Amino acid sequence: MATPSALPPVEITVMDPKPGERYVEYSKDGFDGDVKSSVDSGLDVENKPNLGSNIYLSKVTAPAPEHNLKIGDRLVALNGKKIESYGSLEAVRKELASKNVICMVIDPTMITRN
Repeated sequence: MATPSALPPVEITVMDPKPGERYVEYSKDGFDGDVKSSVDSGLDVENKPNLGSNIYLSKVTAPAPEHNLKIGDRLVALNGKKIESYGSLEAVRKELASKNVICMVIDPTMITRN
């Protein structure tokens, strides 16, 4: 009787959502392509000082997929990098503005904006 071969290890990246998180990807102008800085991403971010150093969505409008994202969702990763590696809100905003295709992992928290 033959023994089953071992499966190769699965490589997990920062863009693989953990349980409870979601992967969201969209194109700002509807097409894949290069930098389209003149097209707004439809997203903005903020820190909530009483909730640590996490970064949350503070604006979600078209062309962002409003059915998959909401204000208060926590950003976990953006375009292949952990959100902590950006270092500041301005760096995250620059990334959102400079890329046409936005890929992110979010934690859909139950925080609502007052």
